[in-house]
Amino acid sequence: MIKKAFLKKQIIKTKKDKKTSIFLRRLIFFIVDKSLKKYYKDTFSMKCLQSSVAIRMLLEIYEIQSKEYMGAMCVSQVFHDDFQPPNWDGFWDKEHHVFLSTENGELVDLTIHYLHLHPMSKENEQLQVPAVWWEDTGEYARILKYIPFGAINIQLSNEDMLDLKKFKNFVLKEHERILQNYTVDEIVFSDILHGVKSLNELHKTGNNNWLNKSYIFEKLDIQVPEWIKNKDNELKLKYLATKVT
Repeated sequence: MIKKAFLKKQIIKTKKDKKTSIFLRRLIFFIVDKSLKKYYKDTFSMKCLQSSVAIRMLLEIYEIQSKEYMGAMCVSQVFHDDFQPPNWDGFWDKEHHVFLSTENGELVDLTIHYLHLHPMSKENEQLQVPAVWWEDTGEYARILKYIPFGAINIQLSNEDMLDLKKFKNFVLKEHERILQNYTVDEIVFSDILHGVKSLNELHKTGNNNWLNKSYIFEKLDIQVPEWIKNKDNELKLKYLATKVT
């Protein structure tokens, strides 16, 4: 059992540090990850909206406010086959992605961890990307880029809204089950990227093949896709225009 007193300490630590505690990150990813796989089965890798909604719901339990955002994302695409050249993967142009932003300015994305299983990617035999709980959205590594377009209001068909409600209830039950039946040490969710420092630390261990092979993007100065570059510059110019008096 995970005691309420321990969880309360995590809430206090989060408020003090102004960033979600490492344990709460692991716990929330652990719960939502299990829930997605059990509830959505073969389609769980495509449920970025449902994943973000569930994470927001659990964050609220631990007194952390957040909001779902829609936007573009690209990440380094490297492969099991050493002879296959690296590329970019993600969602941009006509493809959009949903992720979460917390009140502490953290960007949270669980389903990026299963990009290699997404229908548009699974035939490529690419390596698995770590999940993301990024602390400083003003600084991304070369191999990872998010461009938020804005917070979203969830508007789905009646059938999909009912499904989302059922999934949220499923997650809440899974949350209670895990708190009752697991210990703190059993809450394990490996390789969460939380900033450039975490990338450097993970690279030093040499244990993450995706990151090890992604080093070539830095070595060869491989630039992000043109659409991402142009959109990023466009949004920066709009932001600067609002600051001109």
